[in-house]
Amino acid sequence: MKKNLIFRLLLLGMLSISLNSCRTDEMISSTEQTQKEKIAFFARFEQEKSLSKNAESNNYALPFGNSMLAYFDKYPDKKIELESKYGTVDLRVSSQDIGGDEGDNRKLLFFPMLKGGKVTAVIAGVINAERDYLYFDVHQNTHSDVFYLINKFQEYYDTKAVSRNSNNPIDVGEVIIRVIKPVKLTMYDGWAGNGGPGNGGHDMDGGPGDYGGGGTGTPNQPATNPCEQTKKMIQDSKVQDIVKDLKDHLNSGTGGEKGWRDNKTGNPTPTTQNSAHSVNFGDPSTMNGGYHNHTGTGVNIFSSTDISTLIEIARYQSLGNAGNGYMGLVAPGGIHYVIQFNGNHSGMPVNPFTAIERDGWNTAQAYWKDNLRIFQKAIYATADGKSLNSKGLEKIFFDTLKEMNLENKIILLKVDANGKVSTINLQSNGVPIEVPC
Repeated sequence: MKKNLIFRLLLLGMLSISLNSCRTDEMISSTEQTQKEKIAFFARFEQEKSLSKNAESNNYALPFGNSMLAYFDKYPDKKIELESKYGTVDLRVSSQDIGGDEGDNRKLLFFPMLKGGKVTAVIAGVINAERDYLYFDVHQNTHSDVFYLINKFQEYYDTKAVSRNSNNPIDVGEVIIRVIKPVKLTMYDGWAGNGGPGNGGHDMDGGPGDYGGGGTGTPNQPATNPCEQTKKMIQDSKVQDIVKDLKDHLNSGTGGEKGWRDNKTGNPTPTTQNSAHSVNFGDPSTMNGGYHNHTGTGVNIFSSTDISTLIEIARYQSLGNAGNGYMGLVAPGGIHYVIQFNGNHSGMPVNPFTAIERDGWNTAQAYWKDNLRIFQKAIYATADGKSLNSKGLEKIFFDTLKEMNLENKIILLKVDANGKVSTINLQSNGVPIEVPC
């Protein structure tokens, strides 16, 4: 795909829309002190990329996007200012990464910015060869090259919107942009950093201190005890209202699944794309967590799709607080579970799981359900042998984590009818055990 790319870095006349420079004296001092320390997300990504045989791990949108999130976490006013002027950055969609000449290891990548569902600007990220300095510049509709980029991204969203009404929907994926590199890199081109006439500096720039710390050192640990976090969460009135609504839905006989988004901003909102055995939570970057029901006719524990959604919600939590993201589940028979990510951003899978992978694991869950119910019913089935007990459901969950290579990375918590919380651990003999908080 990338062999035939023609490199182009925004021609000489390109104008860049700048905000007030974020390079305060404090930031400059911090950058100078840590200049030889690599930016964590790029160091970890490239280390994993060098060890991986999976071509999908080459997507530089991940370290660029995670670095931007870390920057916004440290400078929230910058995020507000950026979004109010130009729109929201969609980190799920990007250009391919663009390299320099032979021997030049810098990387350039574009993300679209949207207002009202329309692409109004692009934000370009450039990481230097040493991976210890990163900047982002916003480019709006001031030059033919910018129009080209905006239109290219808009074509993707238009196609995606049409596909929702077709029988062949497309997945969110990498958007390929062909760009031609000018012969001479001048002070006005994207590499040099001035962005264009009248631009006195980058919209967002800095070193490891600004973009989430260096590539080595002690990793961040979960900020909150999972038991205490879950107790506090289920006492929150908005979560209590969500759980009550889902239980009412189960008791109504309506059937199918229903979901709720716990939004970072504003009140919780119901999911709008629901079916017999699935819900679509939408953009994970705007969520604290989510809740949904299972119907009692399938496997009444988190599917691989649910686990994948949790990973993406956790990915968009602030740096050091990946464990704050959660996913909740209720099902017939008083079933109520919550899962949280156990660790920090560096321990997450580099790439989201594919639909093919998720479908395979979900199919395996149905097979394990029947296998446990028939052949290990003394431990894992209800007295009548017609369904799995809680240990059986939890066994399937841990087997799913193993298949997804997520062992010890997801915490499973159980909530009883009285609101008491327990963690579910896996014993050395492979049988789950409930440990009250």
